[in-house]
Amino acid sequence: MPRLSLADRHQAIGMMQAGMSQGEVAAHFQCHRNTISALVRRQRERNDVTDRPRSGRPRVTTARQDRWIQRTHLRNRRLTAADTAGVIPGNRRIHPITIRRRLREIGLRPCRPAVRPILTRRHRQVRLQWCRTHVRHPIRWWRFVMFTDESRFQLSRSDGRIRVYRRRNERYADCCIVERDRYGGGSVMVWGGITSQHRTICVIVDGNITGVRYRDEIIQPIVIPFLRQHGPGITFQHDNARPHTARVVGHVLNENNVDVLPWPACSPDLSPIEHVWDEMERRLRHLPEQPTNLQQLGRCLIQVWNDIPQDFHARVIGSMRRRCTAVINAQGGHTRY
Repeated sequence: MPRLSLADRHQAIGMMQAGMSQGEVAAHFQCHRNTISALVRRQRERNDVTDRPRSGRPRVTTARQDRWIQRTHLRNRRLTAADTAGVIPGNRRIHPITIRRRLREIGLRPCRPAVRPILTRRHRQVRLQWCRTHVRHPIRWWRFVMFTDESRFQLSRSDGRIRVYRRRNERYADCCIVERDRYGGGSVMVWGGITSQHRTICVIVDGNITGVRYRDEIIQPIVIPFLRQHGPGITFQHDNARPHTARVVGHVLNENNVDVLPWPACSPDLSPIEHVWDEMERRLRHLPEQPTNLQQLGRCLIQVWNDIPQDFHARVIGSMRRRCTAVINAQGGHTRY
C-alpha cells in the first residue's frame, strides 16, 4: 500500500476537521483506517504530520575506511570498485556497489577516459612556449592563417555511444545487434585547408601520402594557387607529419616564398581544422543514405565538406586565443579542445 504524500496528509486532516469520519477518509484515500488514526494521533501530539527522522541502515564502512577508499581512487583513477572492495582494510566484506556510493559522495563517477596523444616533457615545454608567443596575436591575425591537415574516415564507424533498448534475454536479437565489419570495411583519406573566409577543395588521397605525393598532388596544384589567389599575407600551417617536413616540400615552399607557421609537435588541440573533421563525421553519420563502398564514401565526404557553412570555419578559427590560453593554464598539457 503506497504511503500518503505530505499533501494528502494535510488534506486528510482538513477533511476530518470538516466533519468526516476516519473510516470515510480512509476509504477516500484507499488506505487502512489505522493509517488515518496514526495520522490524527501524530497531529494531536506533535502538531505535525511529517515523519520523524529515521536512522536508516547502518553504514558498513567506518569513516576511516571511507577516507581510505576516496584517497585510493584519487591516487589511481583507473582502479575499479571491485579491486578496491577486495583489498579494503577490515574484516568485513564490502560490496563494489558500496565502494561506488562512497566515491559518488565526493563526486567521483566512472566515465570514459579522454584519448589524447602522448606528451613528453619536451612536448609540453614546446607547446607552452609556442602558446605564450602566439596568445598575444589578435583574432584578426588568425584570420590570415590557412589551417590544413589530413584525416582518415572509415566506411564502418563506431564511436561507442550507440545504445539499444531491449528486454530481458534480447541481447542477441536481430533488432538489438549492430553488424559491423571487423576491420572497418576500408577507409578514405582526405586533405583540406580552411581560412576564416575561404576554403580549399576537399582532396581524396588514394593510399598513403608521402613527401613527393604531398608536393605534387597538394602543395603545387592546390596550396600555392590558393595563396596567390587570395592575396599576400596568408600564413600556411601544417603539422609536423613526415610528409609535411620532407625536404622536397620545404624547397617548394621556399621557392614560392610561402610563409609557414611553426607548429609544436603533438598538438591537434591547437588546430581548429580538427573540429571540421568532427563536424564532417557527424554530418556523414546523419546522411539519409549511408555509403556502402569507398567510392560512395569519397563522394559523401566531398559533399559534407562543401555543405559546412563558412561561419563554422570562422568560429573555430576565432577560438585560437582561447586554445593558447588553455594550454598555458595546463602548463603545456592536454586541454578540452
